[in-house]
Amino acid sequence: MSDRRARSVGGVKAGRVSALARIAELSVAFVCSNLARAAIGFGLTLVLGRGLGAARFGGWILCTTWAATLTFIADLGFGVLLTRDGARPGAQPPLLLAASLAWRLALAIPLALVLIVAAPRLASDGELIRGLRAASLLGVAGAAYGCFGALLRSQPRWLPRVLGMETAWLAAQVAASWWTVHAGGGIVRLVAVAVAVQGAQILTAVAIWRPVFGAGAAAPREVRAALVTTLRRALPFAASGLVANLQARIAPLMLGYLAAPVELGWFTAASRVGRVARLTPQAIFAGALPVLSHEYARDRAEARRVSRTLDRALAAAAACAVVVSLLFAAPLMRLIFGASFAPAAPSLMWVAIGLVPSLSNSARKIFLYAAGAESVVVRWSALAVVLEGAAGAALIPALGSVGAAISAALAEAAILMPLRKESGEPVKNRALAVVN
Repeated sequence: MSDRRARSVGGVKAGRVSALARIAELSVAFVCSNLARAAIGFGLTLVLGRGLGAARFGGWILCTTWAATLTFIADLGFGVLLTRDGARPGAQPPLLLAASLAWRLALAIPLALVLIVAAPRLASDGELIRGLRAASLLGVAGAAYGCFGALLRSQPRWLPRVLGMETAWLAAQVAASWWTVHAGGGIVRLVAVAVAVQGAQILTAVAIWRPVFGAGAAAPREVRAALVTTLRRALPFAASGLVANLQARIAPLMLGYLAAPVELGWFTAASRVGRVARLTPQAIFAGALPVLSHEYARDRAEARRVSRTLDRALAAAAACAVVVSLLFAAPLMRLIFGASFAPAAPSLMWVAIGLVPSLSNSARKIFLYAAGAESVVVRWSALAVVLEGAAGAALIPALGSVGAAISAALAEAAILMPLRKESGEPVKNRALAVVN
């Protein structure tokens, strides 16, 4: 690989200003894409809800939920690994793609067969059974496209176009679904439309692969030799995803067991507001991973400086959210959810306070991912879950939803300094090298 190619992999130029500017550019792209997809997704909900009616719309949701579950299980951590490693100088995207596709399909196809066989046990309606069986193909297609999408998103220069392509295909699904519903089609045909859209996305990804990554393919011998290595490197990301899902659900589950239902309602409402406040930071994290991965491989000291600058900016934004929540929590909850949710104001205040350590921890985790220290992230994240559970057991019986919000904030604060002290050294997980 030439020096010129090594400097330009991922479309990232050298220098701190360039890296920060690229992160800002990609963050804007993710924010715009997320907003557009939310609007288009709402449009799809309207089209299907009005066209199918409540019962059949519920059947559609059941089918797509099972498809999404299949895709999630088959992820195996490759979603983050491919974006991280694909951005590094010297990465071999064809080899990464082939190995990840092999593993995902090896798991997704048997799971799809299980769903096909189990469909009559999951539903009694004939149309719904056929829809679930069609959804098995949707889950496999989603797992396959995820490999292409993760690698394409590792290239900052191409990322806005990739996001635009994905958004355009979602809009096409809305249009095709509208036509299908008005032509008298039901759940099965609508799932078939979704499968066709996923297939079209895969074909589009194949079409732009060479302009993005150049010509070249992985030899079967290289792929076989790399299978174990890629899976071993991906599994920490899979574990991190499982821990994150558990952390998001532990407070609602404990509230449901230890407190009255109204407390769960108040906490959920406050958490939804907090989730909105995290939308922009999450877009920043998505844009930062490929940039920091490239920078860390090129200049570790520079990557650390960029990460610290990003952390300071997010801390300032979180502090602003805390001030706003402390001043306007009660009227905000009444305005959004109604008068019955005014008592959720203290919960919202603590959710906002928890954003300060939470966003800082998330920024640090992105840096550690870029540095190849994902196992460190898993350990500290798992500890945060344990601490939140212990604090929740002590606080929720007396404080209800406020106790749940305090528990989450305390758990994030407890791992703040330990995470910041982690340097990511030594880096054991480097970009996948050529297998001879």
